[in-house]
Amino acid sequence: MKIKLYLISFFLFMFLLAGDSFAYPKFAAYTGEKCQSCHINPTGGGIRNTYGLKYSKDNLYMKPFEKAQKTMEMNPMITKGLQIGADMRMIFINDETGEGSPNFNTFFQMQADLYVNAQINKYLNLVLNPGLYIPNTFGSSPLATKSEIYGMVSGLPAEFYIKAGRFIPNWGTKIPEHRAYNRQLNDFYTPYAADAGIEMGIAPSFFTLTASLTNGSSPNKDGMRVNSFDFDNQKQFTTSADFRWAAKKNKYTFGLGGSFLTNPFKWDAVNNVNALRQAVVGFLSIGIMERVAILGEYTYNRLQLRDSISTKREFNTMFAELNIRVTKGMEFKVQFESADPSLGFKNSTNERKRYSFGLMFFPMTGLEIEGIYRIVEEGKGDSPTPFKIKNNEYQATFKFYY
Repeated sequence: MKIKLYLISFFLFMFLLAGDSFAYPKFAAYTGEKCQSCHINPTGGGIRNTYGLKYSKDNLYMKPFEKAQKTMEMNPMITKGLQIGADMRMIFINDETGEGSPNFNTFFQMQADLYVNAQINKYLNLVLNPGLYIPNTFGSSPLATKSEIYGMVSGLPAEFYIKAGRFIPNWGTKIPEHRAYNRQLNDFYTPYAADAGIEMGIAPSFFTLTASLTNGSSPNKDGMRVNSFDFDNQKQFTTSADFRWAAKKNKYTFGLGGSFLTNPFKWDAVNNVNALRQAVVGFLSIGIMERVAILGEYTYNRLQLRDSISTKREFNTMFAELNIRVTKGMEFKVQFESADPSLGFKNSTNERKRYSFGLMFFPMTGLEIEGIYRIVEEGKGDSPTPFKIKNNEYQATFKFYY
């Protein structure tokens, strides 16, 4: 079948310039729908299903482009049972102040994912997302790509599913920004990083429960990942539960959930030093009149090294976001983030906070342009010798999706 997609390039002046991709939980807050309503993956993210494409075509475009929108045809089916999709995201970052460091100004290819879903029959799917390895860039290594390749059985009573292969374990709120503190600092991209194992879940009515068993990550004592997964005999267990309620006609929605993981592993295999990573997260979402979406998340993370002198490293992250639909195809966004990688240490110089303000434009289905200005604070200023750095920045993101 022919695939026709007409993209119109244009330039928008933006004084507020953000972000990155994974999934859009704000859409679930707006509508009261579950993430699996729009995605093949029951836990959200990745290739979109028919409803997800229809939602974007009906809601994500600006009025001036309505005529062009009606001529747009988005048909992801290559043949019966074989579907493709894609996400491409390029970001421009400018670090304004950079106190104590040089100005940072660059274009960066943040994401390039090609999705393929083969629906073998009513219940069996094979999902491929090889990701893109981008050489000579920060974090560009096989560890940085989040390739997912898994088989899945779904469509059973109570929305039961089971998948096996390499996938991103279901955890917390799947926000769209890779650089957000609650994604970047909690075990450095894990549990957001893909890992091999099995996962199953049920989603009867408004309730969802998932559990997975995977290899787990292998960070060193500083939290940096040294392999894409660990090589010991112990496994990571991750579980997540949430419920979502929507009032009649979706005028008001409310979601509440939590996730937990435990990952025992060998930190130093030569000297037989064991370690234990555990984390717990609570999250919520609120939607009002399909125009306001509020997201919140708190994560507590602990790494314990069990050597001759047992040491423990604790830290937390907080995330809050407010989205307001100003008009069709344009949204205003406010974010607050904080991270304290050194809980228990007073006046830690590692503590950081970030306040973000910006606009998101959806000119037409298949194209997003987002801008954010960020006020960034690192360190604390209430110690006897104050240490505080401000690294304000702005970002512009261009995303093409299918």
